[in-house]
Amino acid sequence: MIRKIGFTLFVILLAILPFVTGIAISRHSPYLEGNPFQTFVLIWAAISIAFCLIVWVLWKYYHATFGRLFVAGALLFLLICPIFGIVGLASPPDLSLKMLDHPEREHLRYLFLFLAAILSSVSFFFTLRNPSFNANLNMKRLLTGLAILATSEFAWEFTHHYLYPEALQEWINQGKNVKDFSVHYDISIIWIGVLGRYVQYLLILLLSIVLYRLRHIKIWSTVLCVFFSSVGIAASTVVYITMLNFPKGFEFLMMFFIPGFPFLLLYWLGVALLTKLNKGSEGIHPL
Repeated sequence: MIRKIGFTLFVILLAILPFVTGIAISRHSPYLEGNPFQTFVLIWAAISIAFCLIVWVLWKYYHATFGRLFVAGALLFLLICPIFGIVGLASPPDLSLKMLDHPEREHLRYLFLFLAAILSSVSFFFTLRNPSFNANLNMKRLLTGLAILATSEFAWEFTHHYLYPEALQEWINQGKNVKDFSVHYDISIIWIGVLGRYVQYLLILLLSIVLYRLRHIKIWSTVLCVFFSSVGIAASTVVYITMLNFPKGFEFLMMFFIPGFPFLLLYWLGVALLTKLNKGSEGIHPL
């Protein structure tokens, strides 16, 4: 009983670890006046390397302890690196003219998201190709199609926002009104982001259910993914209807529309995969 309680607390710690780590480095955020940009990047890189080394040690010495989707789970677990980096920035995107003074800060944010998209897409590949992922053929085809669409939308969206400072500067150089730029650059194509969230959340919802039915994860992860994916789909619908002009009291829904939230759900799936030990291995703690 004590071991089970301890292991449960350990899983909870892993679930919130991106926030704990991000908050710990937030005092070095480049958004804070006087903080060097390079210092934040070096701190993030050092901690990320440490997480990668932990995963490598587990793979090398304790591979038999874990389930058959270890590689897929490890890749999703490594989403902790871009997630804690974004949390550590401790600031929403700066869409004011001040952005032009420090475009590297917004570039870094979307480089983190690009990294998250790469890790998750490679994880999808390993999951769907693994013989132990013996879902029926139609479900595999559906998940493959959703994964391709989800990754494609992420790639387009992150490229679009990565180039925001350059597009804003070009808009100003053309003598156009700065106040009109956001409507031109973001609001007019928001429907693409909405469709993207539908696909991404549907993918996560279905994947979590299939992984649970195949006994690769425990139910806590599926419950979280199904619930928050459903909220994310609802939030995306509200975003499309209101064009980001949320009714009073519903502003919190924006949290579920930002591109980082689907990656948090995928990280939790990674934690679930890595903490579903093979029978007889409960005494060895993963990560």
